[in-house]
This record gives sequence, C-alpha cells and structure tokens, in this order.
Amino acid sequence: MERSFHKYLKLLTVILVMLNFVAPAQNLKDYRCRYFHAYLEGDMEPWLEWAEEIEANHPKELDWMLVALQARYGLIGYYFGTNQKSKIKNVLQDARSKLDPLLEKHPQDARLYSLKAAFQAFEIGLTMYKAPFLGPKVESAIQRAISLNPEEPTAWLEEGNSLYNRPALFGGDKKQAILAYKKALILFGHDTVKCNYLIVLTEVFIMKGYYETGQQQLYRQTRQNLENQYGRLPWLDDFLPADIIR
Repeated sequence: MERSFHKYLKLLTVILVMLNFVAPAQNLKDYRCRYFHAYLEGDMEPWLEWAEEIEANHPKELDWMLVALQARYGLIGYYFGTNQKSKIKNVLQDARSKLDPLLEKHPQDARLYSLKAAFQAFEIGLTMYKAPFLGPKVESAIQRAISLNPEEPTAWLEEGNSLYNRPALFGGDKKQAILAYKKALILFGHDTVKCNYLIVLTEVFIMKGYYETGQQQLYRQTRQNLENQYGRLPWLDDFLPADIIR
C-alpha cells in the first residue's frame, strides 16, 4: 500500500511538472518576457501561437490584445525581412480584424492608431499598386496617433518606419527616420513596462539606419552597444539587408 502511494505521488509530480511546462503564461508580464527573450534569440516560431492564446483568453482586455497585436506586427515584419510573404496575408488579415473593433471601442488610444498605420503599410508591402490609395491613410493614422499622444513611442516608431521606407520622391528620408526612431527610444525609456521587444527593435532600426546611410562609426558603436546590452544577436547580419519592400 505504501509503495503504491509513493508511486502515485511520483506520477502526480511528473504530471504537475508537465502541466507547468506547457501551461500558458498566467500574466501579461510573462507573455511580454516570452516575446522579449524569443526576439533576442531570433526565435519567431511560437509567436503566433502565443498571440492566439492571448486573443482566445483575453479578447476584450485592451492591454492584453495590444501585446498580441504587437506580436503579430513583429511576426509580419519578420516574414517580410526573411522573404516569407506567403505567410503574411492570413496573419495580417487576422490582425486587422482584431484591431478594428478595438479602435471602435477605444478611439482615443494612440497605440491602436500606430498599429493601424503599421498594418496598412504592410498591406502596401504586399501589394504595391495600393500605395497611392493606402499611403495617405498610413500618414493620417500616424499623425492621428501623434496628435492623440505626442509622448506615445509607437507613434514615433511608425513615423520612423514611414520615413525610412517611403521613396525620397514621396518624402522618404532615412536620416530623418533615425531621428524619429531616437525619439521613440527616449519615450520607451519613460515606460515602466519590462521585457518590451519593441525597444530592441527600435535600437536595431537605428543601427540599420546608420548602416544604410554610410555612417559606419555610428553603426559600429550602436551594434556594439546592442551586443553589450543583450548579448550576441546571431540574426543581426541577416537583418541588415532585409527590406520590407523587395
């Protein structure tokens, strides 16, 4: 009897360990840190699954849904950068379908307008012929975000992305984009949120901006600072030639 009881305890322990291993994160910080550490490692494989967990369990909670949408944002950017455009359409459509009702419910939230601008820009990346129609909408969403909250870092991140990816003929300017990214980075620094992968992403965009504008010393300094702070980032060399519009 005692031996059977001990076997039962051992089995129960194994089951509990396994459940703890596969269980979804229990709070928002856990998910943010999952994304943050996976981003540093260049591991995007579980991002969509985690986003779908959040969307299924917290569909009406704004802060949770923002994390899920920002994860889709990062994943779509990764797919563009690694030339996996075939994977983008469904992820983007789902993101838009989840963002729209949030905007209706929270029309004064600058973070949502930043995401709206980003998703519309991604759509241009998929179908360039839509640029004349969607381009002004991207700019309108960015300016709406900035007007709602000039201190919102994601608004300045998208301002940087717009300046970076637009042709010079239509107002694009990589050096001005770097300034917008730097402003976003300063504003991210005012936030108390831990494990925000968008901060690293913004630093990487600044590094890439220096690289592509021929500012080699600043590029090397920024890259060294990144690796001093976060460790070796094995995907940086692949990121440098990556472009949303190929």
